[in-house]
Amino acid sequence: MGSLWSACNKSDFDNVELDDHSAEFAFPLFSTTLTLEDLLFKVLNDESSDDTLFINPDGTMTLYYTGDVAEKPASDIFNTFPSGPAPIPDTFYKYPFYSNEGVTIREAVFKGGTINLAILNSTGETLTGTFTVPQMSKNGNTLSIPLTVPPNATFPFITPLFSLEGWKAESDSNELIFIYDLRKPNGERVKIPEIAPGTPGIFVVFQSLVLSYLEGYWGYSSYPLTRDTIEIDINQTDLDGGITIKSPRVTMLISNSWGFPTRGYIKYLSFIGQNGEEIPLETTAFNDDSLDFNYPSYPNEIGQTKYTEVLLDENNSNIADIFNAQPTRLIYEVEGISNAQRDSTLIGFLTDSSLIRLSMRVELLLEGTAKNFGAEQEMDLNFGDYSDLDTGKIESVEFKLVTENGTPIAADMQILFLDDAGMVLDSLFNDGARLIMESAPITNGVASGVTRQENFVTMSASRFDRIRQTKKAILKTSYTTAQGGTVPVKLLATNAAVVKMGIKVKTRY
Repeated sequence: MGSLWSACNKSDFDNVELDDHSAEFAFPLFSTTLTLEDLLFKVLNDESSDDTLFINPDGTMTLYYTGDVAEKPASDIFNTFPSGPAPIPDTFYKYPFYSNEGVTIREAVFKGGTINLAILNSTGETLTGTFTVPQMSKNGNTLSIPLTVPPNATFPFITPLFSLEGWKAESDSNELIFIYDLRKPNGERVKIPEIAPGTPGIFVVFQSLVLSYLEGYWGYSSYPLTRDTIEIDINQTDLDGGITIKSPRVTMLISNSWGFPTRGYIKYLSFIGQNGEEIPLETTAFNDDSLDFNYPSYPNEIGQTKYTEVLLDENNSNIADIFNAQPTRLIYEVEGISNAQRDSTLIGFLTDSSLIRLSMRVELLLEGTAKNFGAEQEMDLNFGDYSDLDTGKIESVEFKLVTENGTPIAADMQILFLDDAGMVLDSLFNDGARLIMESAPITNGVASGVTRQENFVTMSASRFDRIRQTKKAILKTSYTTAQGGTVPVKLLATNAAVVKMGIKVKTRY
């Protein structure tokens, strides 16, 4: 609540008046109003972070800490058609394309890439014919490339690039059939001679292949999804104190457009305490530390995204006990397992936009208790004409503070006056005394009125002489919710407190 003091605007001050027949002079220092929404944005939120304070429809507030969003596109996991040259040892050849272990592709649609041939014709004659892949088609046409190969016994003949965009390949055995039919001018069909024992003289070359769709059986395999850390800095000061949050929650959200079963395995899920100790999050929300993700099914949900949300709260985990220890970080690591049930009859799919997106969020409804929850803030001061007054004529100085508190939070305050170098000159309260701003009355955990207090602090002329030219002060404050921090309360965005401060100086004639 240190921000209560940051707006030092001069204004009228209750009951601080100048008596024409006395030697007392009154001067308002500041009056400011702050809602709890502003207070919590400043005290709870780290300005350098992306954490969010959300105002709920009922006026309560929820603080969200989120981790990085982890995404796994299909291209990171499955590279089914590698680029590069493929030798063709015969005029009819079954070319095996190697996919991930246990994966059988029965259909693939190309988004981009090319195919061409490199042929070393050592027959001494020009050859003509075709190269055909009977399992590849587009618009009802089979892929067939016409060939005219000049004789060249030294360097291979390279055919023009043939675009595979929009072509579809089908197979039931992870194989493509390559057929070339090359003939001499007299019609004799030939097989391209080897360039060395075991090395064919003809190659098919795939380049820059990009797939838009894959369909088939996805075997059992594991792969990393994400490891991340969420910083949880509830008390961002060096002051002592504790805060208890009522009903803290952690939400895991998975959006999935991979068209086959995927299981998330929770490899690590622990909070880190204030002293660096590990506090494992124990929960019944997972089955043996795993979770099956919802996924779009074949064939009616191709291109759709399915969502899985897991809520970890006080009903299914030890998270309430963890937050009573004021953790500072949440660390988690998740691994993916495809087709964990090993169902060989299940047909799945991937598109070029298929991905799994995983996010983790810590959710703290600001309803709970706080005790000695510390904050401090620098503020500007201006004592006006009293900065230059002859202190030999000053008999006494009295500060008057008026608080009108409509929040369920009590404040314990001290003001430190600083010199130009930032060193402490003096404090407003001496001998361990502090200003106590009592909380508003509470009904069913909600502030139901306003508590008004007047506080008077005297200061000797010698002490005032030390601080009267200061332009800066530090407000050190600790907060405790109603009834000594023993009863949970709701912090509403509209709750507000007003603090006013003035000074009265008594002079000698």
